[in-house]
Amino acid sequence: MLYETVWLFFALGAGVLISIGFLGLVLSPAIPTRILKVMGVMISILIILTGIYFSSQWSARKKELRVLTEQAEESIKQYLATHPRK
Repeated sequence: MLYETVWLFFALGAGVLISIGFLGLVLSPAIPTRILKVMGVMISILIILTGIYFSSQWSARKKELRVLTEQAEESIKQYLATHPRK
């Protein structure tokens, strides 16, 4: 459950980064001066590459992240078992 929640937030974050990057590329022709237009395109490409990098890191380290989240979930379950609600 914790792994799926972490994955959901991560996927949303990577998706937002990539979407913002593409939006910047689409809207860059509206920037009036050439130097600002080029800077906008470069920043948009960097944002897209950042989203792709994080996505590839998630794929590469999927097993490690699953183990880590399972350990965290087990710790939370043990804490809740020893500290009942009043």
